[in-house]
Amino acid sequence: MSCVLPFINLEARTDGTMAVCCIMQESAKKEDGTEYNLANGDTLSDVKNSKWLSALQQKFLNNEKLDACKNCWHEEEAGIQSKRLRENLYWGENFTPGIKALDLKLGNICNSKCRICSSFASSQWAAEELKINPESQNAKKFNKLGMWPKTNENFWQDIDTHLAEVKKLEFFGGEPLMIERHFEILERCVDLNIAKDITLAYNTNGSIFPQDKIELWEQFKKVEIFVSIDDISERFEYIRFPGNFAEVITNLANFDKLNKDIFDIGIFQTISVFNIMHMNELTSFINRHFSDVDIHYNMVFTPSHISPKVLPKRVKEKITAIYGDDPAEHVTKTLKFMNGEDYEQNEWINFLMQTKQIDKFRKDQFEKVFPEFYKLIKKDWDSVNKEVL
Repeated sequence: MSCVLPFINLEARTDGTMAVCCIMQESAKKEDGTEYNLANGDTLSDVKNSKWLSALQQKFLNNEKLDACKNCWHEEEAGIQSKRLRENLYWGENFTPGIKALDLKLGNICNSKCRICSSFASSQWAAEELKINPESQNAKKFNKLGMWPKTNENFWQDIDTHLAEVKKLEFFGGEPLMIERHFEILERCVDLNIAKDITLAYNTNGSIFPQDKIELWEQFKKVEIFVSIDDISERFEYIRFPGNFAEVITNLANFDKLNKDIFDIGIFQTISVFNIMHMNELTSFINRHFSDVDIHYNMVFTPSHISPKVLPKRVKEKITAIYGDDPAEHVTKTLKFMNGEDYEQNEWINFLMQTKQIDKFRKDQFEKVFPEFYKLIKKDWDSVNKEVL
């Protein structure tokens, strides 16, 4: 058995599709080949009882390395602890099969439009895409599908059938702290007297500190809160637009003051094209201001044009040389990840064009925010005609 997740986890995605893992590039399918979708009234129980899941579990029992799981394999080849390895370690070898974890991305409602994101996970992105191109079918699609938590009452009723067995509830986004209704699930756990046995996990953009929900959270066994911070100061605000770095750090400090016996506070630093040259600056900042907040490093696989793998080989070589013999483990592993695979050239052109397009719309200036990076790619940057946008 190569991964525990197909045996213990179900994921609800922002667009209503469902799977067993957020990294896996495959969604649960019905016998006719169409996808299960919460936007169409399907439920997590439908996937739990599906032939698709049974077949998938058998493949994992056979230790097959599925192409849909290649992101984990690529991370592991770079020496990075993949989600597969993290989850296997967390649940152990002697786990009991059954739905022990629910990864709930309750639509694409969000108050940010991060450069590393898309309409799939952000309603703000969808709104901006429609302003830039009112005919964008992609934005229209995700705007509609991302509303499934408001239209599928079957989902909310079905959740009750899983809670007694669940040991971990994960709320990612969109921005989960904007989804008020997810607190109904927590209150139900308290009513059922099972909250004390359940760990909660959040990935938040740090724009919200829900003071009025702290007492509710304190009813649970553990609460893991990971704040997405990819860089510092103006680079953070460019990547996590329209985030305010000072406000996010204030909220991080407020989270960090919570009861350490219950709350585990960390940072997710997502490594993309934008911050690949500045990995150490966030680490230095956090080490100066926080004594026990750990940084966890995520690699961008998709959107492909934002992944470090999309960089031209000559740029990768220069970035690798800049770090020299940096002994930091996260640096060496990230560089190995970046250099381990080259994405298609058209994705690099896509990065240049989209970055210029968004800059123009938001009145941002990539060249001024990332001057060192700009120098490395100036020739490519200048070759893309701004008027094409």
